[in-house]
Amino acid sequence: MESLYPSWPQAARNAVAERDASIPADLRLPLDFIASYPAGSDVLNAAATSGLLSEKELQITDTSSDATAILSAIKNKDVTAVEVLTAFMKRAAIAHQLLCCLTQISFEEGLARAKELDDYYERTGELAGPLHGLPISVKDYMGLKGKRATGGFSGDLDRLISTENSPVNQILWDAGCVFYCKTNVPQSMMHLETKSFWGQTLNPHNTHLTSGGSSGGCGALVAFGGSPLSIGSDIGGSLRSPASCCGIYTLKPTTGRLPSNGLPGCGVVPGNDAILATCGPLARSSRDIVLFFDVVLKAQPWLQHMGLVPLPWKPENIKWTGKIRLGVMWDDGNVQPQPPVRRALKAMTEALKRTNKFDLVDYDPKFHKELVLMAQSLYFTDGGASVHARAAVTGEPLCHLTEWVISLPGVKDHTSHQLWELLLERDALRAKYYSHWNSQNIDVLLCPVQYGAAQPLQTTKYWGYTSAFNCADFPAAVFPTGLKASATLDPKDTEPREAWNEADAYCAAAYDPLLSNDAPLSLQLVSKRHADEVVMQALREIEKVLPLRD
Repeated sequence: MESLYPSWPQAARNAVAERDASIPADLRLPLDFIASYPAGSDVLNAAATSGLLSEKELQITDTSSDATAILSAIKNKDVTAVEVLTAFMKRAAIAHQLLCCLTQISFEEGLARAKELDDYYERTGELAGPLHGLPISVKDYMGLKGKRATGGFSGDLDRLISTENSPVNQILWDAGCVFYCKTNVPQSMMHLETKSFWGQTLNPHNTHLTSGGSSGGCGALVAFGGSPLSIGSDIGGSLRSPASCCGIYTLKPTTGRLPSNGLPGCGVVPGNDAILATCGPLARSSRDIVLFFDVVLKAQPWLQHMGLVPLPWKPENIKWTGKIRLGVMWDDGNVQPQPPVRRALKAMTEALKRTNKFDLVDYDPKFHKELVLMAQSLYFTDGGASVHARAAVTGEPLCHLTEWVISLPGVKDHTSHQLWELLLERDALRAKYYSHWNSQNIDVLLCPVQYGAAQPLQTTKYWGYTSAFNCADFPAAVFPTGLKASATLDPKDTEPREAWNEADAYCAAAYDPLLSNDAPLSLQLVSKRHADEVVMQALREIEKVLPLRD
């Protein structure tokens, strides 16, 4: 098929121009307003200072609210679906012009859908479903009917067009949601940052820093207030990284609980199921995470999609045997966390000790290094050939972090027999790790999400705190502690320490207290396979001491 798009870089220029032209004229920010937020700015107040939103619209989109509250307001007729979508459209447009977080904008279609929902509610007195009128944004590679999907390559633009909604998106649509935009992804979708031909997504707390990745467009949009709920995915940390960097919530579920939500062919190595990706929500509250899973799993997707576990969401309270046994992993034995993360983890454990509801024990990170190395070997089992092929469609050059990730130890083009041997090693490692976990006698594990808070752009080069749990296929939630990195409280380490390895040396050297200042500090909560509800129930108990204060 002959491409409708020209070669690089014109292919990227055309797509970006088309996207930016779709921002309504009355929502385009003056150049002097954009200039008032130079690189390194906190832009979270920009919606209020732009003058584009009314007081009611600012209240609807205020980041102190959440999707659950918005749904309640629609049900009570305090607001209409059109009013809600209009408010989030405006805030999303502002977010994109400051952060480059969107890829496709379909505001008019969203308004038409919202009006239909309002008319239905007025006519029947019934809601269309549990998500009636809720605006939801979607990661670019996921299928929305009639929309393009990309894996962060310009060569995907005219090749991957959805003829229907992807499975999870269809469930959300049937539940009454409103789709209105798609969000940015990195080239290949295999960075813990977000930079592609669409542009580079910035962190709303500090635009010198990354929003995380690969669902970084989702994370930045939710954190800014441009979306109450965004659907991303995770194969190595791609939900948890942006949640951590942007100070919001997520849960990477056990694989097999949700159907795939990506458009077929968008994956980095289509057909490679050595480590499975899973979709999930990025949200403003833990109760919104529960809402998402409750709605999706009540639709019984396993009746339509082979391979799913027929396991409904069980929101009832977990019956703990005495105190909650909480393992604390201070480091993964491979890379020591930077000072802000160490402080947040210590403050969290001290706060939990005071509740007398947790039995805290130190967790031995045995096999974590092996899990990280195994994940690296399994992500690109063709040695990166598919990445090069996708870029070659338009002659697009590989980004710095794309080059880095396909050059990691273990990345090579495996023969069939080599891959079979590697999968046997994977299964043996998973079995050993599962046995080790059980020997620790814990209900859940508290640990870092990343080696630091949000990192300076194009520098995030260690995934171990997240990818190990993808390799093991353990569910993991991320939550904001309320603390922020502080140049004063988190000075660079002065005591000499012999680096454990090259990655550890890199992460220690990369820490700059001034650049990280005011970045949100988040932590990760993990449990074993199919204990997704256990994670969220434990998080609910942990939240009773949040937010932490310096």
